[in-house]
Amino acid sequence: MKVGIPRALLYHHYGERWLAFLDALGVEAVVSECTTDDIITAGAFRADNETCLPVKVFSGHLLWLMDRVDAVLVPRVVSQERGTCSCPKFMGLPDLARSLDPDLPPVLAPRMDLGDRRYLWAREWYGVARSLNGSRVSSAAAVAGLLHGLSGYRAREDDGLPVGDMKIGVAGHLYNVHDHRVSLGLLDRIRSMGATPITVDEVPSRQIHKHAKTLSHRIFWGFERRLVGAVLHWSRTADVSGIIFVTSFACGPGSIVGALIEDQLDREGSVPLMTITLDEHSAEAGLVTRLEAFTDMLRHTARVARRINALQDAGNGGGP
Repeated sequence: MKVGIPRALLYHHYGERWLAFLDALGVEAVVSECTTDDIITAGAFRADNETCLPVKVFSGHLLWLMDRVDAVLVPRVVSQERGTCSCPKFMGLPDLARSLDPDLPPVLAPRMDLGDRRYLWAREWYGVARSLNGSRVSSAAAVAGLLHGLSGYRAREDDGLPVGDMKIGVAGHLYNVHDHRVSLGLLDRIRSMGATPITVDEVPSRQIHKHAKTLSHRIFWGFERRLVGAVLHWSRTADVSGIIFVTSFACGPGSIVGALIEDQLDREGSVPLMTITLDEHSAEAGLVTRLEAFTDMLRHTARVARRINALQDAGNGGGP
């Protein structure tokens, strides 16, 4: 039996855990190919016009899998951590998948509620495992492996890529930032300009929670809370020279969080911030122009700061 997993949305967060779950059951997993123009076009054509770009990309990946698998795994992610909830699109994703095309294979939609410390939702994964012909022992082992893999967030380790002359924080959902086609190669373009991009998944959870708690109002969207916490960590520790906030057109939580970040950093007198909004019509030329202008501005600001410091040091040294 072949079970498909769309290479979109939360695959970039939990894909390795889902693949390990299917592997433990001896089920062949089929992951859709990397996002292409054809996938985006197909998804944008079939999905509702009011949906955001990531959902359109997800729809395109589902259509790519349609004739290649016997079933599709689309977990219903309710929350990422205790006291938070996911964006409504994640909670309704299985229903969206089922309505996309009548010829789509059966959709396996076990719930994921990482805020539930009793792990009652694990029963649904056990049921899915049994439906995939897993024995009681192998099904229980597969679920236990999944829970262990999801038990703690680990910051991504250094990938060994060249280090530039400055760091730029890239604050955005992993499915926007790490999808090369959706982001138009944003991370690689930053590296080609001599800078080092730092993403949210490289920030330790303890730092994210520490800074997110300082906000006057709690953010109840789990993914957006992580994003804001990472931005505040970069800003308050001066760990980066500038921050790029990456969001999607028609993303409700993104628009609210973007305004919050802009206001907070402005009041704290923080590092420069630039917002990039992605949609299916985004062009590479416009992105490159904005990145070049942003990096040039950051380097100019750094040069001016060094000159001012040098003059101050000289003045202090020449005093009585």
